[in-house]
Amino acid sequence: MVILFSKFFRSKHNNYLGYTLLIIAIVGINNWFWDRGSNPTIISLLDLFLWQFLYPVTLLHFFQKTSEDETKKIVGIKYLYLLFIVLSACNSIISLSTIFNLYSLPQTICTHVDQFYKAISFLSVIFPIYTIILSYRLVLHHKNNPSKKWLRQLWIYFSILMLFGVAFELHRFLYSEKLPFTYLWTFASIFLYWLVYKGFYQFKLSNDRYEIRTIAKKEKNQLASNRNTKNTHFNKLLLLIEKEKIHHDPNLSRDNVAEQLEISSGYLSQIIKENTSGSFSDFINYHRVKDIKAMIKDPRFDNYSLLSIGLECGFNSKTSFYINFKKETGLTPNQYKNK
Repeated sequence: MVILFSKFFRSKHNNYLGYTLLIIAIVGINNWFWDRGSNPTIISLLDLFLWQFLYPVTLLHFFQKTSEDETKKIVGIKYLYLLFIVLSACNSIISLSTIFNLYSLPQTICTHVDQFYKAISFLSVIFPIYTIILSYRLVLHHKNNPSKKWLRQLWIYFSILMLFGVAFELHRFLYSEKLPFTYLWTFASIFLYWLVYKGFYQFKLSNDRYEIRTIAKKEKNQLASNRNTKNTHFNKLLLLIEKEKIHHDPNLSRDNVAEQLEISSGYLSQIIKENTSGSFSDFINYHRVKDIKAMIKDPRFDNYSLLSIGLECGFNSKTSFYINFKKETGLTPNQYKNK
């Protein structure tokens, strides 16, 4: 239900990740019934499709969608789906005869059924490794996207999961014996819970911040048209705020701002107090909240969480964001947005 109806998995970048998780869940259910020695009709129907050739491609497609380097993208990735389609069609023709007894296969086909499934077992070893290598090329070239670390972790976890499955299939290919998948799918279930948490919170947060930053960079910097001060250093400070957006740095300090203005930190506090009647922190937080209010009013930012906007504008925690926003506006961010 989470995968089918979550806004996170319906986005243009993440829908293929949702497909991958859904397919892995189907494979896990199939193997659980296999290990129990049970075979309900719905499971037999699902077994008509060779899912092990589908989820490596949907995962590869996900990494392709999130890749920033156009030169490294894989041309003709959609053709990889043909392997799943063709092999599933062949498997369905055989299974509808041997399992569902809907018709009888010609003797010439029956004699080659064992070789067909031997080939399936071999391809189940080779194909995931091939897609792991291709996806690594895509993940490797992420540069400034804050999701880079999470995407690499995701690649590692999926690779471990697929290689675990490859080891089982290799044993099956060499000894014609299917091992129980209980431990593999226990690990897969834990992984799915972890991924939902990461996806709904950490990844969405970092992805939102990246997209917010991308939109903000496209904006033309509008300088304040009304400056009631003749202090050159204060005007330079306003330029740094309005053009360079230095206040969006959560690690911004009075000392490094003073260094950029080539004045002492004490004099910086003095000119801020003379022109705003507040402290350095008050001044910086005022401009952070000002930008947040502008984004809340802008419909282009409606799909992003308030927390991701607050963090992207320079606050280093949810608590700091909410306290300072209410201090400036008298309202919580949610109240302000609803108003």
